[in-house]
Amino acid sequence: MLLLAVMWGLSIPVTKLGLQTLPPLTLTALRFAIAVPFFVLFTLGARKMAWRSMPKVATLGVLGIGVGQVAQSFGIVDTSASVATMISATIPVFVVLFAAARLKQTVSGWQRLGLLAAFLGIALVAVGDGRGMDELLGSSALGAAWVLLSAVTIAFYYVWSLELSDAYGTATVASWSTFFGFLALCPFAGLEMWRVPCISHWKLWQ
Repeated sequence: MLLLAVMWGLSIPVTKLGLQTLPPLTLTALRFAIAVPFFVLFTLGARKMAWRSMPKVATLGVLGIGVGQVAQSFGIVDTSASVATMISATIPVFVVLFAAARLKQTVSGWQRLGLLAAFLGIALVAVGDGRGMDELLGSSALGAAWVLLSAVTIAFYYVWSLELSDAYGTATVASWSTFFGFLALCPFAGLEMWRVPCISHWKLWQ
């Protein structure tokens, strides 16, 4: 879990760096073009996905991978890394809310307090040195809205994929959903690359 937290925390700053040379859809498509083959390796010997479940896992892939990751990339363009990280920290909050609605799980007072404390802690880290507040004011409302949309859709993906993961395994569901999300993204990434034929012109196109 610690490794996961470190990797998740690094994803937004690394994406911010990547967006300096690649437009959002192209960067996201390249990320998942590399990830899909590795996901396939994890499914070797795993339980096969039933055809009747394909529409559901495809929908989850389009939402969680297509919409969620693309929205995050678009949001990071117009927000600082610290602000984007702070907004992305709402994902566990939305997971708890969606789990309560979907799975009828109760949320205790201590759990609510813990979520609030965690979120406030991240906010303090993001803006506590004074410079973070300047970054917050310099971030656009549209960029923040994109990152918030990303947080909502990713949390939705996590909760609504639980039943499929119980039936077929996490690796199988993650592989197929990533594949479908990547397929949905490809035409738009191709159009973006056509509009920006030279990667070095990305900043000019902005």
